[in-house]
Order: sequence, then C-alpha cells, then structure tokens
Amino acid sequence: MTAPAQEVAEEPADATPGIVIRAPRPQRWVHRLPRWIRVASMSVLFFFFFTGCPVIALALIPTLRLFYRDHRRRVTVMLNKGLRFIVWAARFLGTVDFDYPDLPASVKPDEPYVLICNHPTYVDMLLLLGSFPEMACVTSGRWSHHWALGPVLRATDYLPGPGSGLPESENMLESMVAHLRSGRSLLVFPEGQRSMKDKLRRFRKGAVQAAVEANVPIVPMFLGIDRPYLTKGVPLWRPPKPAPIYTFEWFEVVRPEAFDGDAKRIQSHFEEQYKARFAAQRAHQLAVATPATA
Repeated sequence: MTAPAQEVAEEPADATPGIVIRAPRPQRWVHRLPRWIRVASMSVLFFFFFTGCPVIALALIPTLRLFYRDHRRRVTVMLNKGLRFIVWAARFLGTVDFDYPDLPASVKPDEPYVLICNHPTYVDMLLLLGSFPEMACVTSGRWSHHWALGPVLRATDYLPGPGSGLPESENMLESMVAHLRSGRSLLVFPEGQRSMKDKLRRFRKGAVQAAVEANVPIVPMFLGIDRPYLTKGVPLWRPPKPAPIYTFEWFEVVRPEAFDGDAKRIQSHFEEQYKARFAAQRAHQLAVATPATA
C-alpha cells in the first residue's frame, strides 16, 4: 500500500510548465531530534544493509535455488523488499522524508518498460527498487566484486555494468534488450553515477537504445530533493534540518514509435526535459539555503 500523496499547492501562472510546487510538509517529532541521533540511525541502517547481504547469500539463496525454478526473480523481490524496509525505517526515524510513488496510469506494471531517472543521491536505487519490488536495474560493475553485495547481486535479475568481469557486461545493450524481451522491466540511471552539485552528467544512450530495440515504453522520472543530502559534497554525517524531502515526478511516457524509433531524437528530448527540471530544482535549493546563511 502506498502512502497518501503529498499535498500540492496551486502552480503560479508564471511557473515553469511541468514544475509542481508543493506545500510545506508538517514536521514530526522525529525531525526535531538532535543531528547526532539522526546520523547514528542512518549509519545503523547502512550497517544492517551491508551485514544482512552476506546472511542472505549464505543462508537463503541456496535454499531458494533448491525449491524454486525462477529463483533469480524471488531473490530480486526479496532484496528489493529489504531495500524498502531500510528507506521506510529512515523515513520513520526522520532522516529523510518521501511518499512512495505510483506508476503513471498509462503504464501496465505487468508488461516490460524502461524506467529512467536522474541520480542525485546515494540512496536513489534503494528508494526506487524499494518502491517497485519486481524491478531489476543496471548496477555498477564494481559492486559485483563487493564481499557482501556481490554474491547477492549475482543471484538476482540485476544486470552488472561494465567492469564486472561477468559475461552479461561484455555487451550491455544486448543484455538489456534480452532482459526486456523476457518480459521484465529495468531501472537505468542514464548518468551512470551521482549527479554533480550544479549540473547533470551527460546521459548515456544505452537505456533509450535498449527500449527502442525491445520496443517497450520509456518511463521517465525526475527524482527531486528539496535540500542536498547524500549528494556529491554532502556526506552522511551532515544531515540538514529539517529532514530533506524526496519527490517523484513523472514526465510523459514515451513509446519508441512516437519518435519513429529514432533513439537519437528520444535521447535529446529527455536531456532537454531533465536539464530544465534540474535547473529549477537547483534554484529552489539555493533559495532555501539563502536564509540560513544570511
């Protein structure tokens, strides 16, 4: 069950088209806790994540392989639900705030699609995969070698990125297309890594090209955050007060045939949308920060 949608204020007449202006969210008592308590709680959650993964790998995955034919999907769902618990706990403890998103009405959740999203913070993957438990994603190749995460990731439907040394990452486009044609959806961060403080990174073309070749819709999301946290330059031990609010905003779903299957045109279309929205978010963050430094 998803949380109630955020309260939304009217959009001013001169507002940038497509920008949603949200009313201030009332603070809960946990938001007034001392900073060190919020830092400690977030640290504990990350600790449980990295220590829980080896337990899953050693105890549960071999059992699932014995009893389930499609064990990879079951491990994927299990891991994603674990990620959902972590971000829910972070929300409950007042470290971050958000409402779980629902897919646009035009998207059928039981049919494959490519979900693309900007990558502002360290916990974006946890937020999105926790919101859509059946979803797989393209991960950084180096995580495949991680002592804790590696064994778990290799047992899921996640696709290892370049540098993993695994056969799936030798031809990423081919692997993504095969994944989509098997009927499974895929989350891709086109930037490849976290956005820079003042601009988005160059979007890579693989997500759009894979969607075109597999002939599946591309579902673009803009993940916003009203004040920087776990972004480039804002580490775990410097949480803002009040808690930062994540927002999930959908751009219009694009089907390849609407652009005559032209991946280059689709790519340019998305880059323009994301750059405009990022600029608006950056202006808002600076406006929020200005009173505190005056």
